[in-house]
Amino acid sequence: MDPISIGLQAVGFGLQIFGGLQSANISKQQAQQSMAIAGDEQKINEQKRIQQQMEMRRMQMQTLRNVQRQRAQGTAAAVSQGASTGSGLQGALAQNTAEGLFNLQGMNQSNEVSGNIFGINQDISQHKMRLAELGGDQAQAQGLASLGGSLMKIGPTVGSFGKDVFKGTGFGGPYI
Repeated sequence: MDPISIGLQAVGFGLQIFGGLQSANISKQQAQQSMAIAGDEQKINEQKRIQQQMEMRRMQMQTLRNVQRQRAQGTAAAVSQGASTGSGLQGALAQNTAEGLFNLQGMNQSNEVSGNIFGINQDISQHKMRLAELGGDQAQAQGLASLGGSLMKIGPTVGSFGKDVFKGTGFGGPYI
């Protein structure tokens, strides 16, 4: 093979190696950015969870205040009408309390569902981060595979070139 062909093959081989390594490096950086995005999504999810819990606590307090206010209003109305010792007042107070407890139960159930959703979102973010890692690893493996393919293509040429170079020098031994 002529020296120009050998030189072009060597340059092409070098560019393939450089390009494969650069591609693997860029893919690794992309994977790191994807992981950073997934991490930020987790942080946002956690902030939403905290916000939802604070909102639920406010709603619970408001419900308790409403129950207290309704009980006070019912008691005041019963006293002003002279019915503070009757069973009607006790029934109204029990109904107010039951209604408040029912509302609190609904809030707690809603909070539980929200907690489950936040947990699932956390799992999804973890999976996204792992996918990003795998994408970087895959790009690196593809770069190595490309390098191996290039070595296989250029191997016979380099071998024959080495055979010509070392012919008669004694370095090649009996196998060249």
